[in-house]
Amino acid sequence: HLAVASAYICLASLGYYGWGEHVAGNVLESMCDLPGCPGEISDQLAPGRKWTSGYVLSTAVVANLMVTIPIVLYCVFCTLESQSEILRDSYSANLAMRITVVLGSVSIALFVPFFIEILAVISTALLVGLQILLPCGVSWALSRDGKVPFGWPEGGLLTLGLFVMVIGLSSSLSSLAAAIHASGA
Repeated sequence: HLAVASAYICLASLGYYGWGEHVAGNVLESMCDLPGCPGEISDQLAPGRKWTSGYVLSTAVVANLMVTIPIVLYCVFCTLESQSEILRDSYSANLAMRITVVLGSVSIALFVPFFIEILAVISTALLVGLQILLPCGVSWALSRDGKVPFGWPEGGLLTLGLFVMVIGLSSSLSSLAAAIHASGA
């Protein structure tokens, strides 16, 4: 856990050092010279030149998604198949389910207004809750039964998790409100 936390802290620090608070919700839209990328600055300003390294980094993001999305969807497919005998027995029904899930996922991403901002709110709450707060809560419950110790490292992690959740939710809710306000909705 320490290695993963160290990697995330180092990368987040480098990102903050490079962009500060002037990073777009989609990091690929921040990879231009000043005054910024098209769509992130007012129409009266001429956008900056796109970074050559930005193209390389955007290729890395696409490659990451090409690896991650099939793995996540495979988990969804396996879960649905385990719950339905029809999906296990019928090739046609299974194929239709897989196509529907993929098209549904793409449709939601494309057509739900403020999808990225809503996803940030949900991700902040779920990820911090499931990856930090829930394990700390289980550890605390087990410590009450005398099965494992609950010391300052667990307490510190719980405090950090709560801090990250409050800051993350505050930031993501602010971004959602700003996007809604900017759209005039």
